[in-house]
Parts: sequence; C-alpha cells; structure tokens
Amino acid sequence: MARIVPGTILGAARRYLAGPEALVLVSTVMVLELIGPTSTSDVDDIPWVVLLPLLLVLACSVARYQHLPLTRSLVVWAASTFRRVRSHLIVSLGLDFHPFRSPRIQPFIGLRKAVFVMFLVAAVLFAARGIGRDLLEVTRQQGLYTIHIVAMSAVWLGLVLGILLAVPASLLAILEVVRRRFGFEGFRRIMAVICLGIAIASVLVILNDKLGVRGCLGVLAFACLLPSVVRPVDPPRGQWLNIAMGRKGRPRTIRIGQLISDSYRLMALVAFSVVALLTPHGGEGTASSLHVTDVLLSTFGWVLAWLLTGSACLAIGEFNRRRRLYDPAFPRSRVLWAGPGVEAESLEHERHAIEAAGWRLVVSETLPGPEDADLLVGMPSELVPSKRVPLTRVPPSMFLVAENPGELLVEAEERNKAERATHAIAKLLNSTRPRLGDHGEGTFLVPHCWLVVGLTRDDERGTLERSPVLTFGQPFRIAFGTRLRRFLYEVMSRADIDVFYVEDAVTPEQATEVFNLLFDRHIARASPAAAAEHDFVGVTGVRVVLHNVDPESEGIAGVDSHVTRNAISRAKIMIIGRDRRDDDDDEGPPSGGEANDLWLEESLKGIFPRPLQSI
Repeated sequence: MARIVPGTILGAARRYLAGPEALVLVSTVMVLELIGPTSTSDVDDIPWVVLLPLLLVLACSVARYQHLPLTRSLVVWAASTFRRVRSHLIVSLGLDFHPFRSPRIQPFIGLRKAVFVMFLVAAVLFAARGIGRDLLEVTRQQGLYTIHIVAMSAVWLGLVLGILLAVPASLLAILEVVRRRFGFEGFRRIMAVICLGIAIASVLVILNDKLGVRGCLGVLAFACLLPSVVRPVDPPRGQWLNIAMGRKGRPRTIRIGQLISDSYRLMALVAFSVVALLTPHGGEGTASSLHVTDVLLSTFGWVLAWLLTGSACLAIGEFNRRRRLYDPAFPRSRVLWAGPGVEAESLEHERHAIEAAGWRLVVSETLPGPEDADLLVGMPSELVPSKRVPLTRVPPSMFLVAENPGELLVEAEERNKAERATHAIAKLLNSTRPRLGDHGEGTFLVPHCWLVVGLTRDDERGTLERSPVLTFGQPFRIAFGTRLRRFLYEVMSRADIDVFYVEDAVTPEQATEVFNLLFDRHIARASPAAAAEHDFVGVTGVRVVLHNVDPESEGIAGVDSHVTRNAISRAKIMIIGRDRRDDDDDEGPPSGGEANDLWLEESLKGIFPRPLQSI
C-alpha cells in the first residue's frame, strides 16, 4: 500500500505536468517566494509581473514541439472558455415594425438584469471600498507572494485594457462632434481634436490633484444616474429593435434608446465597481506601497469618468440631433419658400393663413435645395436658375383665393414628391437588376426606415447558407433625402406596408406604375387607408402580394437554431412580382395563403445588415 499511493500520485502528476513544466514552475515559485517578499512597493513587482506572461508565451511556443500537458490544458481551457462566452454573446438584430401586434414578443430584459446585478455588486464594493487593495497588501508576504503577483497582473491588465478602450472612444466622440457640428476637414479637424484632447486631459489632471480617486468615485456615481436624464430619443411611432442573444436565442423586443441607455449604465457601474474595489484608504498624503496601481487607477478612473459623462453627453446629444434631423419617423414642418418680390409681399399678408394650414413661410434671396423647402413659390424671373430646381413652383394665386389653401399646398407638394420618389426608386432598381437573365431573385426596398442604409438583395433563395449581405446602389439618405423619405414614411404608414420586395423579372417601368398607384391612393386620401392586393390589379404583367412576416421564435423545423436566429423581423411586405398565373413552368413568389415561406424568411435575414450604422 505504501508503494501504490506514491506511484498513483506520481502517475497523475506526469499526466498533467511534464518535467520541463514542473522544473520551470517550481523554480519560478521558489524564486518568487524567496526574493519577492523583500520588495517594499509594487514598483519592485514590475519585473515579476512582466515575467509571468513571458513565461506563458515561451511555454506556448515550446508546446508546439514538445508535450507540455499543463500549458496545453491552459490554452485549451482559455480557448473553450472564450468560445463558450462568445456563443452566449452572439447578437442577432431585426426590426419590429409592429411591436404591439399580437402575439406579443417578449421584452429584452437581459441588460436590465445585468444592470441590477451590477448595481448590487457596486453597492457592496462601495460599502467595503478598498477591499481589493487590502488583499493586495496582505498577500505581499512569503508564502503568498505568488498569489500576489498573479492578482497584481490581473489588476494591472484590467486597468490598462480599460484605459486603452476608453481613450480612443473619447477621441472618437470628440472627432464625430467636430466633424458633424463644425464641419472641420483635414488639418483643421486634427488640430481641433488635439487641442480639445489636451484641454480635457489638463482638466482631468487638475481634478485628480484636487479631488483624488474619491472625487472620481463621485463622478462615476453621477455617471450611473446620468442615463435617467440624458436619453437617446425614440420617434413617436418609430421601429423597435428585435434582439436574439446566443445560439439558442429567442427574439426579444427593445427600443434603441433603451438599449443604449442600459448599455451605458452597465459600463458606468462596472467602472464604479473597479474604482471602489481599489480606492486608497485615508486622506491625502497617506503612505501607500501601490504606487503603480495608484497611477493606473487614477488614469483609469478619470478617463472613464470623462468618457461616461462628457463624451457620453456629446455623443448622445449628436445622436439625438441627427436622429431628429434625418429620421423620417419624426414629423417635419412643411416649408414654403419664396424670393423677394411682389409675390412674396402678397404671401406676407397671408402669413397667418399659411401658418394656420401647417406651413412655415421663408422669404430669401438664395435658391433652396431639396432639403431646405417643400415648395417654391413665385421666384422672380431674374433669379430663375439655369438648371431645374428639384421643387415644384406654384403660383401664389393658385391657393390664396382658395377656401382651404392648406389642402392645395399639400396636394401640390405630395404630387411633386411622388414624381421625385418614383424617379429615384426606378434609378435604384436599375442599379441592382442583373444584366444577364432572371434567376428568381429580387431587391428589398425599405426607404422610410432610418435603420436601413440602402437596398439589399435576395441572391440565394434556395439555400440556407448565405454570403455576407451588403447594400447596393446609393444609400437612401443620398438617393431620397430626408424630406422625401418623410413622405414615403407617411405613404407606407397609411398603407400599412413596411417593406417592398421587387422581383428582378419586374421591369422598373412596371414597378414605377405600381408605386404611382400607391402614391395616388395616398394623395387622394382613399378609404380604407390600408392598401389591398386588388388595388394593383390593373398593372399589366405584375402580380402584387401582401404578406405578413412574423419572427421565428421557435426556429424552423429541421434547421439548427443558430441558422435561423436572424429571422427575427416582423413586417408587412409587399411583393411586386411577375404575373405567372399563365406561366406554369415558372415558380412564382408564394401567395399570402401558402405555408411554405422559408425562402422569404431566409431572405429577410439580410434586410438589416448593419442596423446601428450612423446615417
């Protein structure tokens, strides 16, 4: 028995620890325990903190040629842990155009749960602030010095990573504001960012000298409360964001503003917890042996404090400004533009009636662009440009003598925008149509949604493995402009249509005819408001199908859930396809009553390739 036990222990040690590994490990621990405890501050710990990762890198290099079971086990464990965490953090995004439609989608509360748990952790660490610092001090003795070095390495790595992530994020926020708000370009933009960065760094240094890390803790506590005051705006009837988390994720619904606010609050709580964990004891001038840690902690805390207060306010303010300016879901005032002259004087006398009809009168000598106004009235002949202004010119006598001038102005504006919209849609469809034949494919068109950048294609209808989806042609913000997209938003909202799918077999002329019918219904205020398939029967060679697409909460039978997790959008789609009722050889798009919607659901996975991309 006395021989069996040591033999068993030795065999287990050989399986999990090779000779070279055992020699290096024992030697390192012995050197650390004999020499290390003589250090008086963490400045003396720097060589040992650097030594550990170097030994690990060296062991990983040698493991390629020799059998090192401990090193291999550590690498395999790290890789498997990373893959497991990543599999639970896979996020799929979709849009829910009808968040209140039954059946309801469950709300996304994963972030709220994480925020609540992190709040409890932050409260505990604030009550026991400095406990991490105490543990680092206690382990600085013989017998525990190896644990001290490992813990010190983890602390320094976390602080350095936080600084390396926060500094570029702060500079990007400043750069975005300088570029978007002030319009600086080239060298002026770089100098503006550098000067602002130096000014902010100087303020942070002064605050650190006056308030210390405890003051930084107070700023971070304020940052945790800031999302309740500074919030990203959501449009009154805008689209919601659907999220599926992990390989077995089920779609959940959340507003974009709520998603940004919860993520921001979680970051603030994490930063607050880290600073509370390592906050120095006592007041100013208290002796400390963690000089390097104090420098890293002060830098980490104040950089995160700026990122989560000043940079966050700048970024969210710019986001809200651009959202209100460019999101078609936000209502916009109608602008009536006129040049100085006799017509403008008559319009000035009728300003009250014009404004009562929901219009804003602007009299200016400059010519308006398509984003400046909705209608152009009575421009003097000397100011008529050599090229056509993309706005309808309406004589003032047309509506000044009418009983209801607002209706005439709105009809003239909408007819002009309908003409411009059909021209822009035909141009976009021409840019995506295949040059060689029809393969049963098509183009998705969602011009009224701020989160959709441009056209997407259904290029592989019959397969589940899709190539990366990219947008085609011009972005919607360039092809249409915000005022025209607002008109399309009103048309599609009233017609209860969320997505257009135009088959390649349909010519741009036929598609234009369908859109003209839809626009005419809107301008004439046809009743009922929602469009129906029979409204488009008169278009030759075209069949229009209205189809409701619901999220795949349970996945598609026989298909792995990670393949179908992207089919999480809910929308009513108008399929504009070729009329194949007399063509038995061709396979047409599914009708509204067919149960096999697999191709459509798979195609819809690519409508929103980059939903959070800035416009």
